[in-house]
Amino acid sequence: MDQNFFSNTSSRKDDHLKICVENDVKYENVSSGFDNYLIRPNILTGISPDDIDLSTKLLGKSMDFPLLIAGMTGGSEKGKEINKIIAKVCDEFNIGMGVGSQRVAIENPALIDSFQVRGNAENIPLLANLGIAQFSSGYSVKEAEKAIEMINADGLAIHVNPLQELIQYDGNKNLMNIQQSLKDLVSECKYPIIVKSVGTGFSKEDMKFLSSLNITAIDIAGAGGTNWKKIEMYRNPSLSDLSSTLINWGIPTAECLVNAVGIISDSSKKIIASGGIWSGMDAVKALILGADYVAFALPALLAISKDSETGLRKFIHNYILEMKIVLAMLGITKLEELRKKKNLLMRKTPH
Repeated sequence: MDQNFFSNTSSRKDDHLKICVENDVKYENVSSGFDNYLIRPNILTGISPDDIDLSTKLLGKSMDFPLLIAGMTGGSEKGKEINKIIAKVCDEFNIGMGVGSQRVAIENPALIDSFQVRGNAENIPLLANLGIAQFSSGYSVKEAEKAIEMINADGLAIHVNPLQELIQYDGNKNLMNIQQSLKDLVSECKYPIIVKSVGTGFSKEDMKFLSSLNITAIDIAGAGGTNWKKIEMYRNPSLSDLSSTLINWGIPTAECLVNAVGIISDSSKKIIASGGIWSGMDAVKALILGADYVAFALPALLAISKDSETGLRKFIHNYILEMKIVLAMLGITKLEELRKKKNLLMRKTPH
């Protein structure tokens, strides 16, 4: 890792990034669940990765692949640098991206430019980002639309992270009005809204509620990938006596995805699968299970920390290549075909 990747800083956003790069922030003894599924390869398909077409659309914009780099940063010089690298590489591959929480830019306009990436990515789907905790504590549609407009985004991701907020020593504990806040925001905002978990996943009850809202997509962001409760423990060592059971509590991503597909019957609501989907193989499994798109963040950050823009470019190239190889071995050339082939996926028999 580049030892100069971070300068000394006390900002919470840079603390989070530094911890992710320098520590193991994955779930312990909790899998995303995709290892419970097998895909049987066919060896006589005669299809090449060059034959594969994974093009799709999100928020009215075309993408060459159903991938997004999820929002993770902004609000600092390092965050600004990372966002511009992500935007440039996403633009090259024509995939979507999000920025990190823009709360700091709402409260301090001097930080707005650390989130502005359209100059590096004019045409890709771009998501603004705010937390539901802020809307339970005074934010309104005014702040939501401001976040979107300040970066010329195509929609707003509202992240829902109560466990992280409750553990975080400087977190927002006012979470009484989450459902009503979401209802009000969705009914009043003139832009598309995506509701996303933050590594804990949505329960069946959560998804039933979300399916009743006029939102564009749900990002299930299940357990098995980056563990934000663990990150908060690194920031605040006084939390070291919290149980491993609590810190690693969450619903595995694959389980969330299966539940979401079963509950969300409105085809206009899209499903984004994230949470430990760090390989092209797992991305294909998620798409077979019913995801419309796949998102990730930590592997992108780690790739950047190792070799900046070149590192991220290499990671995305190989991720997509793996997806194409898997599809070639399945005899599938288009994304639409894949979504009709749930029989290709077999659940492992428990020992």
